[in-house]
Amino acid sequence: MIANPAAWPRTRGGRIIAAASSGAAARGLSALASIVSIPLAVRYLGTERFGVWATITSTVVFLNLLDLGIASTLTNHVAHSYARGEREYAARYTTNALALTVSVALGSGVVLAWLWPHMNWVSLFGVAATVPRSEVSATVAIAAALMLAGLPASLASRILAGYQQVHLNNLVIACGTAGNLAGLLIGIALRASMPWLFLLSTGCVTSSNLMTLAALWWFKPWLRPRRTQIALSAARELLGSGSGFFLIQIAGAVVFSSDNIVVGHYLGAAQVTPYNVTWRLVGLTAMLQSLVFPALWPAYAEAHARGDLAWMRRTFRLMLRGTLAVNLVCAMIFMLFGRSLIRWWAGAAAVPSTTLLVCMALWAVISGCMTAESCLLAAVERTRLQGVLSIIAAAVNLGLSIALVQRIGAVGVIAGTILSYVFVLILPQSLIVRNVLREPYAGELKAKKQSVTSPQVVEASQ
Repeated sequence: MIANPAAWPRTRGGRIIAAASSGAAARGLSALASIVSIPLAVRYLGTERFGVWATITSTVVFLNLLDLGIASTLTNHVAHSYARGEREYAARYTTNALALTVSVALGSGVVLAWLWPHMNWVSLFGVAATVPRSEVSATVAIAAALMLAGLPASLASRILAGYQQVHLNNLVIACGTAGNLAGLLIGIALRASMPWLFLLSTGCVTSSNLMTLAALWWFKPWLRPRRTQIALSAARELLGSGSGFFLIQIAGAVVFSSDNIVVGHYLGAAQVTPYNVTWRLVGLTAMLQSLVFPALWPAYAEAHARGDLAWMRRTFRLMLRGTLAVNLVCAMIFMLFGRSLIRWWAGAAAVPSTTLLVCMALWAVISGCMTAESCLLAAVERTRLQGVLSIIAAAVNLGLSIALVQRIGAVGVIAGTILSYVFVLILPQSLIVRNVLREPYAGELKAKKQSVTSPQVVEASQ
């Protein structure tokens, strides 16, 4: 129990609770925005155009891979500097992370501009002739530009997480979400075309992150980028420690973003709508995790740097059990009432089959538990083997999805995801987590044994 209540917000647990409570408001606003925006977008754009919209959104997410895991590993570096009170350490890695992400974004933009005339987006997305090719191409261009600008902008949230100020990042998320919803409403009121509507309804998040990055340089002046801070050794370390995160990001992009592309290519863009809407509804089960895990990751990293291993074990077990219980309850609710909710929410065209809904609910349970494990592994930088396994699982997932979608329809895509995780990833990753949690026990027993047999202890006992 904390003797001084005023110090409570500065404790590790207090910061997690502050982040979770502020995250509840931000994620609640995000959920409300989804509830309002999806049916509006479906009805305004129509089934065909909304399917194209969802597929484009899923496709450009692959550009997030271009951060090479740098943003994720920056959280750990900042958390370690926070635990040790080393501002120069944080400044050096923040500056080099910014330099790397800006360079990658600019270089990628040049390459994409060169490739653009040769890409047939209409054929790739399975778009019907009713949607003009120029409209699809312009929407993809805007989505890609926002995603590339988001590479350096995303560092702001990682820095705030490293300093365990996730509650401030939740405020940024809330502002971006509110701006996106307002943009969607304005675009619909102005009868905007699909490219402009995409910009209005998604661009505020990137803008909010860029402004937050500038605010960080104002309120934490030691983080301001300086040319003298750029060092090849720091850049190499960021790329090296980020390699595991990079592999996991590749796998995540395949698992979470390829489904719409596969469904659209083999079944047509109209079939993306029920699949995507169901995915978004079931994805709300992850909202409670998203309240805690952004704060839990840097808290794990800080505890690891301080050697507070008992807290890490206790907290992980509590989070895993809570995640499993919540996701099971949500899965049962979705299986019983999901189709009715979707019919009321997004219209009859978005209603999935019962089998698809059940498979999505099962995936939500599996994904929730795996995310709880990944949070711990990310904080202690045990991601290399996890990344390799994730890549294998993603390859199996994509192969199974393509094979099954042609035989059993959209259900085959989510079935491929579930089977790939069951056969490739679940058991090995769980064993890695078990080893991480048990390794400190051996060290503690050794230290205890040494303390008992040391001359000072023997002398004291005599």
